[in-house]
Amino acid sequence: MPNMGRKKTQMELIETESARHVTFSKRRSGLFKKASELCTMCAVEVAIIIFSIGGKAFSFGHPNVQSVFNRLRFSENPDASTSSNEAAGQDPILHDLNKTHSDLIENVGLVKQIGKKMRRAIMEKAKPDWFYAPRESLSMEVLYEMKEALEDVQENVRRDKERLLVQA
Repeated sequence: MPNMGRKKTQMELIETESARHVTFSKRRSGLFKKASELCTMCAVEVAIIIFSIGGKAFSFGHPNVQSVFNRLRFSENPDASTSSNEAAGQDPILHDLNKTHSDLIENVGLVKQIGKKMRRAIMEKAKPDWFYAPRESLSMEVLYEMKEALEDVQENVRRDKERLLVQA
């Protein structure tokens, strides 16, 4: 029985630039998602900054990047003027807002994925069976159905043309 698990990826530079860009985007998203899960499951604070090949910065932080860096900075320098609670971002309202924001971002991603799947399904169902079939293989009933559909399209195009002419 063949191995149905994941294939081991070689850790070496990806040669083609487009494949490298796709891999960077997917792995960056995966890394940020894992960091978010770690924050949720273990109640920890995390900050990640990644610079792309083009020099663009991408960051993730919980509760936010600045508060995590402030916490690091002030833990290394306890004589700093800001209190450690402020530096660590311990304001409960801010913490709740950041958590809500992270959850909403995650939900937006899920909704986008669902939307793409729905659009693909609608496009597949929108094409009648006869759309790409050879005309000789169609019955008279289907040919009449096809004729009516094409006349509807023609009428819609005519109406759109008239509307555009009136607007111009």
